[in-house]
Amino acid sequence: MTDNAMVYRNSRRFQQILANLGARHIRTPAYTPRWNGKVERFIRTLQDEWAYAHRWTDSHARARSLLSFVRYYNRRRPHSSIGDRPPINRVHNVRGQYI
Repeated sequence: MTDNAMVYRNSRRFQQILANLGARHIRTPAYTPRWNGKVERFIRTLQDEWAYAHRWTDSHARARSLLSFVRYYNRRRPHSSIGDRPPINRVHNVRGQYI
């Protein structure tokens, strides 16, 4: 789900990535910020706890650390909206653990 920015509407690369993932592109209706509130909150958390929380030697070091932060965000960081548990606790069928 994205907003209606031109980069999402007109990007062939973005459309190819979606196709490769088998994902459907959903665009939020204009002037409805409640639809993308979770994404906006995630971006703010990224800025506060990752992007601006450290001094990076270069953009390569910053980019490398993003994967680590996202892993921490999903597996260890407490989220108040789900009882101070990480989001992974809400996943019932983790990849590779099919029952």
